[in-house]
Amino acid sequence: MMHGMTGDASMMRPFAEKILPEGWTLIVPEARYNHPMRGLTWWRYEDYDIDSTRRLNLSRRELIDVDSSLSQLEQIISEHSPMGPLVVGGFSQGGAMAQELMHLPVADRIVGVICIGTRLVRPMELRMRLEELDSKRMFWMHGEKDVRVPIEDGWSVAHLFEAGGWSVELIEHKKGHMIPLEYHDSIKEWLQSFD
Repeated sequence: MMHGMTGDASMMRPFAEKILPEGWTLIVPEARYNHPMRGLTWWRYEDYDIDSTRRLNLSRRELIDVDSSLSQLEQIISEHSPMGPLVVGGFSQGGAMAQELMHLPVADRIVGVICIGTRLVRPMELRMRLEELDSKRMFWMHGEKDVRVPIEDGWSVAHLFEAGGWSVELIEHKKGHMIPLEYHDSIKEWLQSFD
């Protein structure tokens, strides 16, 4: 379970532990890049103003950071969960990284993806990759009032995975860029359905 931009593992861990089914192994990785304001980031925007973070396409340098973070995540997974099925997920930038893991060989082990308040990074490449993989399951949640990642960008994630044949559980809430407390149990129940 991966944190978002300006977050860190200590901010994500309490939520991740709360939704974790009994007997599962939890990995809460930490992004490698420092954010200029606070916390960490999975990729560094060339400019951190609000318009830049809403850009539909990442720059070449930003994508290099994404790939570097993917290598880091691949290493962490191989060290802490070398075998067995995986459910990967995250909030905001962390949710984008969870989708990006589908590009790696580890994707064959991924049975579910949790995307909360997030967007697509490489939609065309991801669409092609999903065609090569077996359909799995996604838990998707996004806030109507999200100003950091507009809900339209979030819906693009859900639609792309649905088009790839995935079963997608959808929760659209009335709040903003957050993981509302009242939906934590819904995520846990979805995870428990894998047992």
